[in-house]
Amino acid sequence: MDETIVHAYGVVDGNEPLTGFPPGIADTHVWVFDAEGFGAIVSRLPAEGFGIQDWEQNASNVSWLGRVARQHHEVLQYACMNTAVIPMRLPSLYRSLESLADTLHAASDRLMQDLGRIRGKLEWAVKVYRTPKEERAAAAEGSTSGSEYLLGRSRALSARSADREQLRERVGEIHDTLGEVSVEYVRNQPQDAALSGRREQMLLNGAYLVNRVDEPHFLELVSEIADGSLAEGVMVEVNGPWPAYNFTGDAGSIAAEAVR
Repeated sequence: MDETIVHAYGVVDGNEPLTGFPPGIADTHVWVFDAEGFGAIVSRLPAEGFGIQDWEQNASNVSWLGRVARQHHEVLQYACMNTAVIPMRLPSLYRSLESLADTLHAASDRLMQDLGRIRGKLEWAVKVYRTPKEERAAAAEGSTSGSEYLLGRSRALSARSADREQLRERVGEIHDTLGEVSVEYVRNQPQDAALSGRREQMLLNGAYLVNRVDEPHFLELVSEIADGSLAEGVMVEVNGPWPAYNFTGDAGSIAAEAVR
């Protein structure tokens, strides 16, 4: 039998009866391994092609990374729609199921805390972008003298500064309003165009941990905010639900035993 290594996708409550996962990385079979009272979502990857050196060599290979990241996420996405799951980083590689169990045992306090924190909840992402606006005239129409030009220029700069402050306050209001119907919420660093895939400037990159029963209210509120914000110069976009990436620790980073 060809040599294999264990890849962990996430952690769920012990004895969680999860089956029917989509294919894992490299189209491998995915199952839940009972490990020290927790359920570890795992698959066995071929050591040749997915060892730690392969991950390092492919660190800049967008096609390779995109494919494995998609399959890793699809497994987690399936799990989170059925139960609370702590996502593991990509990759989380272990020599054996026993070494994975040891890792989870060492992190058991943190895992129990995080599972309790996210049980019955899902993460939603809300991003706010600045809409394209016509540039203000640098000077008043018909200005002929130097003093009139400078006065118009000063007024235009003041107006832009006021617009920026107004947008900053509005984005803060949106974030806090959504936070009122969330259990927890965080504001991440806005993504640049290369990551967001949008030409518009991102003003808010928010994550919201929402009780499953409150999701309809949360989404209705996002829709209301979006409808009323276009006139204020911002666009609101909601995505999810996702595994609770922003509201759990990474078990693998606590006591990982990397394959080397």
